[in-house]
Amino acid sequence: MSDTAGSVLPRQVADAYVDELIALDPITGTYLGVAESSRRLPDFSPAGQQALADLARTTLARLDAAERSPGADSEAERRCGRLLRERLTAELAVHEAQEGLRAVSNIHSPAHSVRGVFTVTPTATDEDWAAVADRLRAVPDALEGY
Repeated sequence: MSDTAGSVLPRQVADAYVDELIALDPITGTYLGVAESSRRLPDFSPAGQQALADLARTTLARLDAAERSPGADSEAERRCGRLLRERLTAELAVHEAQEGLRAVSNIHSPAHSVRGVFTVTPTATDEDWAAVADRLRAVPDALEGY
């Protein structure tokens, strides 16, 4: 938690980023074990790529403020901030270089991610299978955007 009411620490920014990332990329949510993610697929379209870039920019701005918060000077907070900044800056560089098509590959692409996520989607209960059915219905739109 933060030391001062209203201040946020880098790890809190990182946690919020993961929550927002999962909302945009439910495949990541599935791999992280977030059950609510199992019904959806990401938007692989240019608009979906732009939403991820916007999230990175917003998160970097939040991180700038968090790094000035009381308590942000601990080794753990500095390390978290440094790692988050490196990852988001690299992702933005790829986006700004308009390298969205680099995901076209015979080994790994959005199409491979869509196929692969079904191997890790839970199937133990009837509710799990209902989520699989919802996700299957989302495949055409996800691939159309790609």
